[in-house]
Amino acid sequence: MWGTLKFMYKTEGGLPALYRGILPTVAGVAPYVGLNFMTYEFVRKYLTPEGDKDPSSWRKLVAGAISGGFAQTCTYPLYNMRSYAINSDVLRRRFQINTMSGMGFKYTSMWDAVTIIIKQEGVRGMYKGILPNLLKVAPSMASNWLSFELTRDFLKGLDDDDQS
Repeated sequence: MWGTLKFMYKTEGGLPALYRGILPTVAGVAPYVGLNFMTYEFVRKYLTPEGDKDPSSWRKLVAGAISGGFAQTCTYPLYNMRSYAINSDVLRRRFQINTMSGMGFKYTSMWDAVTIIIKQEGVRGMYKGILPNLLKVAPSMASNWLSFELTRDFLKGLDDDDQS
């Protein structure tokens, strides 16, 4: 790992090379997290039967999968920009490989990457690879949200026991 770090530092432009693609990454993560939380709460409430305080575990899993998939679909072009040197998975990946010789991606900015991708590949180019990504994100977020809910409920139960 240290050898790779030194190599990148020496051959790819010093300290800035180690942070290439950070702005698109941050630009993609913030909206993803916000959409994920918002969608989870909305779907969770929708799936809670009337009169119940809490949905069942499987409904929480469904809400988590939907929220993760929705948030990922909305922000995927931003993640791509990081690849392309822009702000999405496609862009993120293209930016990360931008300096590799022979890869063919030469973008000067995020906006440059977006305009070139859309001109050459259309809007679909911004969503390259989304299906495998959704197959990863949906189960991951489903288990993430269920784990969060179960842990929160367990810790709240401990607090309730202490106050009794």
